[in-house]
Amino acid sequence: QMTNTELTKIREEKNLSKSDFAKLLGVTPMLLGRYEKGSCAIPEDIAKKLQDTAVATEIEVKKTARKGGRKAKEAAEAVAQSDPVVAAEIEVKKNTRKAGRKAKEVVTEVKEAVEDKVVAEEIEVKKTARKGARKAKETVSAAKESVKRKAAGIPNIIIQSPMGGYITPADIAKKVPKNTEDVYVRVDENKLYYVLKNGESGDVDIWE
Repeated sequence: QMTNTELTKIREEKNLSKSDFAKLLGVTPMLLGRYEKGSCAIPEDIAKKLQDTAVATEIEVKKTARKGGRKAKEAAEAVAQSDPVVAAEIEVKKNTRKAGRKAKEVVTEVKEAVEDKVVAEEIEVKKTARKGARKAKETVSAAKESVKRKAAGIPNIIIQSPMGGYITPADIAKKVPKNTEDVYVRVDENKLYYVLKNGESGDVDIWE
């Protein structure tokens, strides 16, 4: 499994921009950014593409093209030194390209931030939904238990604290381990002493 650090190192060694590297791999720059950040696992086919001879050749071609571009840039700068007008035009073009790249980077960052926020909100919604479902299930279970007690003529048992709090048998059952067989309530000590089915025992506070 390729790591995000390895993937980033390959791109940087090839001196490729995220946009060019993403095109070679057949993914979007945004997805490539997630791979490099480590927020998404890198698929096996990505690693295979990097080992592909055709892809490797294409990367080398792009490197050579950039090298030629740098050579042309050096020649233009030499001309600019002897012509102020040409120098001014070159500076304007440089600033324009720089501003374009910066704007593109900002747009990409905003998209990633929005997408990450959407994912976070979806996770939070699911957590809230699960929490609500558990609460509803507990409420239904408590209601059923209450109906059973009333049908059997058993009153609701509420244990009061000297400080004014209260707890029910259902609440006590939630505080002790699931395999508990006996529970001894000591309100004066604020303790629930429990005995497990295997004979082991322990205690927890009634009111934490």
